[in-house]
Amino acid sequence: MRLSIRPSALAPLLAAALAAGALGPSAPALAAAPKYFFQLRDVKAGPDIDPALKDYAGEALKADLAARPEWASDIQASSPEAGAGAEARAEASAEALKAELDKRKLRGFNVTVRFEEVRKEVKPPKPGSRFNQLAVNVRLTVFGTTVAEEKLAFSGDGEAGMEAEVSEKRVEKESMSLTKDAIKDAIKQAVDQAVLKLSVVQSGPHGAKKRKK
Repeated sequence: MRLSIRPSALAPLLAAALAAGALGPSAPALAAAPKYFFQLRDVKAGPDIDPALKDYAGEALKADLAARPEWASDIQASSPEAGAGAEARAEASAEALKAELDKRKLRGFNVTVRFEEVRKEVKPPKPGSRFNQLAVNVRLTVFGTTVAEEKLAFSGDGEAGMEAEVSEKRVEKESMSLTKDAIKDAIKQAVDQAVLKLSVVQSGPHGAKKRKK
C-alpha cells in the first residue's frame, strides 16, 4: 500500500491569480496558444543523488512542461554558418533563437530542476503487519532564466512524500520506485507554482517587465 503526501504552498498564489483574473473562465481560451518557450539545462544535484534519479528528474520536468499548452519547445531557429568557430556558432544560435522568439511573441527560458533533499527512512512494521514501512521524501526547486540575458525569471518549490509497506528484500527496488513517484509529484507542484507566478506578472518577451505609461 502506498500513501502519497504532498504539502502544498500554492494557496497564496492561487488567490493572487484569481484576483488578477488569470484563472477565470476565459483561461482555457488564453492557454490555447503557447506563451513561453523552454529548453532544459542540466539537473543540479549533490554527489549523494543517484545519477538515475537526476536523469529521471530531467525527463519528468520536460514531460510536465511539454504537456502544458502554454509552453513550447519545438522552435526552429536558423542555423549558424558551419565555418564559424564554436563560440561564434553558439552566439549566433542564441541570437537566432532570440529573434525567432521575438517574432512569435514568446518568452524564452532555460529551465532546470535542483534537488534540495532526498530522504529515505525504513521504519518497523505497524502492529499486526510483517512488512517494514518505507518512507521517502523529496524537496526540489524548478527555476528558469531568460534565454537572452540568463537572468533568473521564476522559481517554484515542490515537496512530496511517499510511503509503502515493503518486504526487506524489496526495500532497494521500492525505494527507487517511490522516489521517482515523489520526484514527479514534486516537479508538478513546483511547475504549478512557477506558472502561477508568471501568470500574475505582466512581462514582455524574454522576461522584460512592461512599464505602465
